[in-house]
Amino acid sequence: MKHVKLISISCFVAIISLVSFFTINLKAAWHYAMNATGSIEVPMEVEVFPWVGVEQLPSDILGENHQVLIETIINGTYTDENGNVTDIGLNNPDSYINNEIQNRINGNFWFRSDMLGSMDFWERQDIEKFFNTETTGLAFLIYFPEDQPNVHYLFTTSVDLGENSPNIPIDQKIYPVYRTELKKNSEGIWEAVETKTGYADSAYYQNPITGSLLVKYPSLNPDTWVEGKLGTSMSDAIYAFIGQEVTAYADDTTSCVYYKLTVNSNTTLNISSENELAKLRVLNASGNPIATNKGAQGTNNLSFNGRRGTTYYIEVSGAPSITFSIIDL
Repeated sequence: MKHVKLISISCFVAIISLVSFFTINLKAAWHYAMNATGSIEVPMEVEVFPWVGVEQLPSDILGENHQVLIETIINGTYTDENGNVTDIGLNNPDSYINNEIQNRINGNFWFRSDMLGSMDFWERQDIEKFFNTETTGLAFLIYFPEDQPNVHYLFTTSVDLGENSPNIPIDQKIYPVYRTELKKNSEGIWEAVETKTGYADSAYYQNPITGSLLVKYPSLNPDTWVEGKLGTSMSDAIYAFIGQEVTAYADDTTSCVYYKLTVNSNTTLNISSENELAKLRVLNASGNPIATNKGAQGTNNLSFNGRRGTTYYIEVSGAPSITFSIIDL
């Protein structure tokens, strides 16, 4: 009878421990071992990283699904023309992206770097494998601090940064830039932990082979990234450029998003949207409207004469998400 009582007490303690684990703790350490009385301890390491802020990532525009790109970088696969499937994400220790990161961290003085971006001239063939029809309108930059081996910061943006010359002038703010913290959990698995919306300075990509002297490709400076919004007023208007197609995200149908556009020559410009709810206005530096589509349904475009050296402000409202383009006529 004494032996039976010991087993019952052990089982009761185990049940209480299980209830405490599932109701109180997200992290528990159990250990399997048979002791002299026949009780069992269960070793198990459980660590959960909820993805905070994932709802901030836009996914409603074709080619601009940030979440898909992030998940591809973490756990993606690539299928070649012969049907062979390869794990290309961070959770494959032997993947291209992991090898490239380690090569840059462990490289000598000339080849050392703490970032890898989709604008990398020498790595383009491999980096293109991370994109598909859902993500071709995006650019990314991974920043991996040397003193934080289990943390990477992944920056994604839908802003067209340009090819050989930057669409956003160097040191001007690029917005929006989403920063997602990637973290390796206790089981060695990379997970997305938190996404924040912010902006960063335009900069040339620092290629570890050539630097930015011989090959200049527009990128962003991760050290300048700041969490926050731009475009809430004329004073913090988002930089825009001729030829750009951009999506304005507002809090609601009545909120306005502001862009600033500097014209380098006398020209006629057209601003248009396929969204019939779009309300578009062009303002001068004093905030006075010089062109408007009057917000009437179906008149979702406007034209105006731009003067060389003048900065204009584009006001967009009417829906939480409005894609519009700026065209030189």
